[in-house]
Amino acid sequence: MTPSYKDPSLPVEARVADLMSRMTIEEKIGQMNQLPVFFDLHKAVKEQCLGSILCGVDEDISQYMHEAVEETRLGIPLLVGIDAIHGHSMEYNATMFPTQLALSCSWDEALCTAVARATAREMSGTGCAWTFSPVLCMARDLRWGRVNETFGEDPLLIGRLGAAMIRGYQGENLADPDSVAATAKHFAGYGETAGGREAGESEYSRRKLEGLYLPPFREAAEAGVASYMTAYQAIDGVPCTVNRWLLKDVLRDRWGSEALLVTDWANICHLVNEQHVFRTAAEGVAPAINAGNDMSMTDPAFFEDALAAFHRGELSEEEIDTHVRRILTLKFRLGLFENPRYPDAARRAKTVGCVEHHELAREAVRRSAVLLKNDNILPLRMDVIRTIAVIGPNADNDLEQLGDWTLGAGQNQGVMQRNSRRCTKTVLDGILAEFGKEAKITYARGAGISEPRPERVARAARLAAEADVAVVVLSDDLRCTGEGRSTATLELRGDQIAMVEAVAATGTPVVCIFMASKPLILTKILPKLDALLCVFNPGMEGGAGIADILRGRCNPRGRLSVSFPAHVGQQPSAYSQIPGAHHGQYPDLAGYGFTGLFPFGFGLSYTTCKYFPGRLEKNELKLGEPVRLTVPVRNTGDFDTVETVQVYFRDVVASCTLPEKRLIGYQQVALKSGERKDVTFEFPTDAFSFVNAELVRVTEPGEFELMVGRSSADITSRHTFTYA
Repeated sequence: MTPSYKDPSLPVEARVADLMSRMTIEEKIGQMNQLPVFFDLHKAVKEQCLGSILCGVDEDISQYMHEAVEETRLGIPLLVGIDAIHGHSMEYNATMFPTQLALSCSWDEALCTAVARATAREMSGTGCAWTFSPVLCMARDLRWGRVNETFGEDPLLIGRLGAAMIRGYQGENLADPDSVAATAKHFAGYGETAGGREAGESEYSRRKLEGLYLPPFREAAEAGVASYMTAYQAIDGVPCTVNRWLLKDVLRDRWGSEALLVTDWANICHLVNEQHVFRTAAEGVAPAINAGNDMSMTDPAFFEDALAAFHRGELSEEEIDTHVRRILTLKFRLGLFENPRYPDAARRAKTVGCVEHHELAREAVRRSAVLLKNDNILPLRMDVIRTIAVIGPNADNDLEQLGDWTLGAGQNQGVMQRNSRRCTKTVLDGILAEFGKEAKITYARGAGISEPRPERVARAARLAAEADVAVVVLSDDLRCTGEGRSTATLELRGDQIAMVEAVAATGTPVVCIFMASKPLILTKILPKLDALLCVFNPGMEGGAGIADILRGRCNPRGRLSVSFPAHVGQQPSAYSQIPGAHHGQYPDLAGYGFTGLFPFGFGLSYTTCKYFPGRLEKNELKLGEPVRLTVPVRNTGDFDTVETVQVYFRDVVASCTLPEKRLIGYQQVALKSGERKDVTFEFPTDAFSFVNAELVRVTEPGEFELMVGRSSADITSRHTFTYA
């Protein structure tokens, strides 16, 4: 007789209950264990009922997914997880989209959903059903190595774009073969560590955690995210891995989330080796489980240690059942008992790196690139340009263009390789394809990044002198990017500054493509540039998308999701500063304020838009009534555009100190040349709330100010209203 848990017509809850009633304690603990591909997984599946595999794709997992699981007593399918961060990162020749930081500059939720959906489709044929994305950490100190993985510095933008990606990954139904389980990480407050040092202590108050870092994760819960990942760092001395308040009181009790909670890589070992709160990993297993973690990622002795803790009475079977129930529920929701998601060569060949996804990647570059400066040089006038010099150490470097979390960048755990060079269009490739028939294209690497290259700089200057325009690519490099690679400074490395100075000295106009993992200090060279286009790490279609913008095939529309500082000493340089200084800038950095060179929300285009005075529907409201604001906007230039209308607010007098402005809403409006539209916003009362000194989120009666603008620093109109 077929067991009830194998009957797809039954509710998930009934199937889970039936399966758990048949499981031994060893099989339950085995389900809570995740091991990477370089372990003896065949043995772990057969002898320990292993629950999950990490970083396996294609041939890495097929041998034991087909064989070992079928030989187990209950045949519980494996859940295969992977870091598909900006595309199916660990899969050979998968489409690599702009990094999360680059994508966030689109401010485009529909685009984020589409990118995540394409990534899920590419994962579907390779045996993977679980992605450790999106990252909901906040970029506060830009020295941190993982800024490129974030959606920037603002909690509202992070929450909205993160929820959009979750919807894309998970689709309408997790059992759909094109859907994968998403993960909100790193829970929580991981991005603001002391000195920007990776995985260090987070130095902020409980109020700041509640008000700034937790809201995006709550939005993920409301979006139905399938899983969370526990952060490495400690909060007020308590590592997140054993923080019952965070993992149980907040996630489970307050938010009501039943998402699977998995630790980050070897978090339990981290409690011993780095944080020194336990003598051995065996001591840390029970506290980590009792604190709320459902699954351990890559703790080699987890199974044996957890089983021993159970027999010592440190873990109850009731507690274990709580965690196993969540794991099995996700497996049933994914439909793994009916479709174990074995690698499918035909499906993989159809989706991985397909033309449709590359077209989407190109569109993502077009929408997310941010024009930071333009002295009437862009779009390029090919009626007068005969020679284009392409210059820069990474102007033709596919690996550096793709950035972190891609094959060859160091994180892949399976077959170590890098993507085929033909898959990526570098800046040089894009310019050759777009302009090569009309103009002579020359190329020089110019500066060195790891070390100065004076002879290369001299050659680059000679090429620039012979050209009508120089396209100079400025970059960082993978050795100073990513997990475990925080930097002490934010300076351009090598002799890139000398390269810009030498090229600019020729008198040839300089168009700079800023292609790096995070904002760097551009203060010294900015006056020497005629145009500056920020693309961060733009992915495989970066060169093609950039060429589209240089040509004028599309109007740049990106807006910064993170502030560009003028000096590293401005860290943290987020726009949402708490007022209180006696002056608005450092006296030794006059003219740049506290937030720096380019503010959050900033971005130019090839047209101009006029903002007319907005109007509030009502100026006197009662708490509970929504605030309605209408802003007329007209495209006064010659190019069609998509304008990102931003609204910030200030609580004029509050019971606690608050930022001088906070983003409360934004809308993107398509405007043809000369067209005018009304953009209407509606804000519920709780949009004006904050966490008070008693750690309660409140909206206090009183006066508020709404600020409409093109960026956080360019405010076009102000509107006051009162809540009674």
